[in-house]
Amino acid sequence: MIAHQVSIFLENKPGRLEKVTSVLKETGINIRAMTLSTSSAGWGILNLLVDRPETACKKLSEAGHPAVLREIVVVRMQDRSGALHDMLSLLALAGLNVQNAYGTVLGDNKTAILVIDVEDTEHVQQIFDSAGVQALTSKEVYGL
Repeated sequence: MIAHQVSIFLENKPGRLEKVTSVLKETGINIRAMTLSTSSAGWGILNLLVDRPETACKKLSEAGHPAVLREIVVVRMQDRSGALHDMLSLLALAGLNVQNAYGTVLGDNKTAILVIDVEDTEHVQQIFDSAGVQALTSKEVYGL
């Protein structure tokens, strides 16, 4: 399944992140995962995995926060040493570059999820399908 994250261009100053979360709270959007990367130039990218990405992107843009939807692939992997390497090796062998990625371990302590932002999400999904890597369902990704 191809999913979407919301990416927001954010100035690295006190209160900027809170302004984004305020819009989402007012809209009733649930943040499922996030990453924040900043540069030495004082700007950053906030990537959010939310329960309603299209609505979040629209509301954030309307509130003056530059936001875009990005296609991502979200897959399940084992929580063990080397599991991430195994996943990334599949992509490297196909010549695909990972632009952004983040993950977490699920509550069972046996399973992890990996969120991958790449240029060609359909190709990545095909590679993972061929390798038997299980994509998360919409319900698992968005919590709906």
